[in-house]
Amino acid sequence: DFHLTGIAICYREGESNFLPIDQSEKLKSSLTGIKGILEDPRIQKVGYNLKATILALKKNGITLAGQLFDPMLAHYLIEPEASHDLSILCSQYLNYDLLSESSENTKERLCERADQVFQLRKKLQMELERRRHSKLMSDIEMPLVTVLANMEFEGVKIDQNFLNEYSKELEKDAKAAEASVYKQAGVKFNLASPKQ
Repeated sequence: DFHLTGIAICYREGESNFLPIDQSEKLKSSLTGIKGILEDPRIQKVGYNLKATILALKKNGITLAGQLFDPMLAHYLIEPEASHDLSILCSQYLNYDLLSESSENTKERLCERADQVFQLRKKLQMELERRRHSKLMSDIEMPLVTVLANMEFEGVKIDQNFLNEYSKELEKDAKAAEASVYKQAGVKFNLASPKQ
């Protein structure tokens, strides 16, 4: 479950701001100013693990719009087998060590991360272009993040009665198959044993 406690925004390298979000009735008013920016399709948004951000915003009545870029996904396209942890990406591409997660100044830590994510976009975009993956990123991966976040937000409707009945049918079929195996073998044994 995603709880929105604040938003760190970076609009220029080295400049970021933190907007604390009040979880009470004032939540809607504390988001009013930023909502227009986040929903503006003309403004590109860059964020690490954007699916989680999209979900958290959606739960608060905000639909993230515009061209999206997620350094975590970009790095997955660049080095699929490597770690995509933000601290590793910052160290590898920006030669920068993030404040530790245990840092007591949450505002400073989140603003620092917003700034570094903003800076990572340029480096990773160049690497995507060099590897000819930029279209894959912009046309497939980033739109898919929004689709997956929307699916997760909406969920799926499950017919529990049908699934319960089907489960009983499958259990009956499994028992019949098990009995058939024992009959053909002429002896009972552990069917789950890989050695038999």
